[in-house]
Amino acid sequence: MSSPPTNLQTIAGFSVELVCALGARTAFSLTGGMAMYLNRAVETTPGLKAVYCQHEQACVAAADGYAKAAGFTAPGLAVVTAGPGVTNAVTSLCSAFGDSSPIVVLAGQVKTADIDRHGTRTHGAQEVRSRDLIQPCVKHFVQLTAQGAMAELNTALALAFSGRPGPVFIEIPLDVQNVPLAFDQATVRDALADIRSRIAASRSPTDAAALADALGWLQGGERPLIYVGAGCRIAGAAEAVVAFAETRAIPLVTSWPAADAVPAEHPLNFGAPGGLAPMSANSILYKADRIVFLGARLDLGTTAFQRDDFGAQAERWIVDVDPAELAKFAHLARVTTLEVNLCALPSAIDGLAAPQDKARTTPWLQWCREQAATYLAQEQLRLATGAMNVFGVAGALSKWSAGKVFVPTGSGAGIETFIRFFAPRAGARCFFGASLGAMGLGLPHAIGAAFAQARPVMCVEGDGGLMLNLQELATLAHYGPKGFVLFVLNNDGYLSIKASQERHFGATGGADRASGVFIPDYAEIAAAFRLGYRRIESLAQLDAALEGFDAEAPPLIVDLIVDKSEPRGPTVRTIIGQDGKLSSTSLAELQW
Repeated sequence: MSSPPTNLQTIAGFSVELVCALGARTAFSLTGGMAMYLNRAVETTPGLKAVYCQHEQACVAAADGYAKAAGFTAPGLAVVTAGPGVTNAVTSLCSAFGDSSPIVVLAGQVKTADIDRHGTRTHGAQEVRSRDLIQPCVKHFVQLTAQGAMAELNTALALAFSGRPGPVFIEIPLDVQNVPLAFDQATVRDALADIRSRIAASRSPTDAAALADALGWLQGGERPLIYVGAGCRIAGAAEAVVAFAETRAIPLVTSWPAADAVPAEHPLNFGAPGGLAPMSANSILYKADRIVFLGARLDLGTTAFQRDDFGAQAERWIVDVDPAELAKFAHLARVTTLEVNLCALPSAIDGLAAPQDKARTTPWLQWCREQAATYLAQEQLRLATGAMNVFGVAGALSKWSAGKVFVPTGSGAGIETFIRFFAPRAGARCFFGASLGAMGLGLPHAIGAAFAQARPVMCVEGDGGLMLNLQELATLAHYGPKGFVLFVLNNDGYLSIKASQERHFGATGGADRASGVFIPDYAEIAAAFRLGYRRIESLAQLDAALEGFDAEAPPLIVDLIVDKSEPRGPTVRTIIGQDGKLSSTSLAELQW
């Protein structure tokens, strides 16, 4: 028999060891009494680094950032205690669930005998009805038992990566955590092999053939278009899609969450169409005659609440692994849905015959390039004012992005303007809490990403959003990941909310200092947390700062004092009818 690991020979020890064997090398935790054996297992598991955050929301958000930075191939691991530890995790779980992040939460619970069976409001110490709270926010919830722990663990961990990935929540009562469980490396290897075989078995052997049919059909169009969704990145298929498009001269557009799947400078990349988008991207979407959507949810935000009209002039194939996502399109005309796992896409492309007439799409591709050139000239004319605005910041960071990991916020100006205009170069990664758009997750997301890979991490957070997890500056200062820069888009409040309120009501409330929201001086905040600080008030200063960037330097806060108002570029408009109902203008008629 192999020598046993040095960690605890308990269910808690085995649980942590198995997640580590699956690829987690960092556990993000906040200690608590009802997770005491899990906490000890984290400390004693070889090859696992414990990172102690200041809030459970941040623990789970950091695990989410870790999984994304690891390319969705390794789980992010969070360990939280019972009761408020569980309730604090909910927002980050919802965000990770929508973003298909394979994270594992190991959560404490009161002793089995203390779990409420009477229907009372509160029973055990710090007990909550965790299953009722958590189950809608995760792919799988399980409460381990002493007898079935090993089998239940294998099932949960396999589900995190099977089909559409997502978070799994493994709750372990205090008395179950400390149940003796003798195991060695052979035990762990056997469990790992079982998990991987279950993941492989979830993929259909017919997926590659079905995808080949879809791509073959696409090539028959005069004006074909590929819409690259985040599912391509999650499935590890983005490079194969780009290579397929290159050999056939087919234009590409992307969703915002997939913006880094195709380098911005790639000649086939025509941006992200939608309600906040380049006019050229929408023009191309509405000119195509055949479109394949690969792993894209086409959520209401992307389609400006007009999913049925999103490229409706074309024949559309919607390809996804999630049947619930496909069901949204079942009633639409000129739509074919295909439920397959995009992990099979590279092999499907390898099996396709080489194109016979690449020149056939040349007029279409040339038209797309003319549309893009016309729009980009207008964009520079209208938005490149020379002022220190988010548009200018996005441009400066875009030129500097190669080889770095960018983790912007998922809300406000950080999403509506920065993500919209940020153009990640080849070799850059960019991800955020896309599905939920929760304020405050940017910093813990980025901290998690810093532990998943060696490249420097750039967090781009709003001054208002940063306040929601300000305590994680302590985590950043304590662990000090090299080259980490926190860029703060400082406009003294909630610019997106302020602009919306002024458009609709002509007045603001709870949006900036004048209307009730106080944002402190970040120079003083940086000093309090013993972090480096630099204040930037112009694009020239920003360019100079980027030239002097040191990838070996300790974490730095860069306070970007941006305009308190700026245009967002072309957008659909919200119309309030006489009956008070809201509607949007047509996506095909995007206007400055």
